[in-house]
Amino acid sequence: MIDDPLPPNWRTLQDNVGRLFRNIGLDATTEVPTATPRGNVTIDVVAIDRGSVDQIKYFVECKSWGKRVPQSVVHSFVHVMQESGANIGFIVSKHGLQSGAKQFTAHTNVAGLTFLELQHRYFPIWWKRYFCPLVGDAADRLWKYVEDFNTVRDEKRAELPAAKQAKFDELRARHYAAGFIFSMFNMPSVSPLFDANPVLTVPESVDAFKQQVLAKALPGVVWNSKTTGTFRGMLNGLLCYLNDAELEFNELFGCYIFGEEAGLSGVSIEGPPLPDC
Repeated sequence: MIDDPLPPNWRTLQDNVGRLFRNIGLDATTEVPTATPRGNVTIDVVAIDRGSVDQIKYFVECKSWGKRVPQSVVHSFVHVMQESGANIGFIVSKHGLQSGAKQFTAHTNVAGLTFLELQHRYFPIWWKRYFCPLVGDAADRLWKYVEDFNTVRDEKRAELPAAKQAKFDELRARHYAAGFIFSMFNMPSVSPLFDANPVLTVPESVDAFKQQVLAKALPGVVWNSKTTGTFRGMLNGLLCYLNDAELEFNELFGCYIFGEEAGLSGVSIEGPPLPDC
């Protein structure tokens, strides 16, 4: 899925949950002191949907336990929710809730989920709001170099010596499919009609994405296990590839010829630095 479904510890689980909510556009903070009539408590993750009319507030309790969460924990969390004005609550754990705890939540605004289940719940939104725009933005920069008609590029190419013109043509042929296919990832933001494009539909798995998209866009690229294990790894790998492809053209011309800064200047990701391709 998006991230490793079994983070190594509680803090990583908490940080990953907060990052997931931020990726889909919520204002999310970890370890938030919160006042209740019975005293102050610390909420592992508080996320607020600033785009909603009612500023919907999510509370998340993270449990990296080796057993299912009991009803007593759920009961206490429901009280905190009621006393602090939160709208929706999640108890995210490794192994879910005990049967009694599940029954207790049936008529509350609290749900018990594993981290994998939370990712499944929000994956379509994460895909459309985070994955696709980041890939599309990076590919747009590359597409200017390889698209069929671009007067700025053609004028700059004509100024190159013959050997560099031949190198440009080789690079353009190599990266054309990737530039074309991945630049389409910005299209759903232009019109929902593009959602019907098979390339842009929400994939069922990383393997399905590799077969449906990568096999067409980058047939000769071999992806390592860090890249193909999760969609976040795949995202980082794609951004790395698109950035490196752009830099090949930049080095040929001596700069990014379209009047903007070189590299991933317009792409903002949260998490560890991009891996080596």
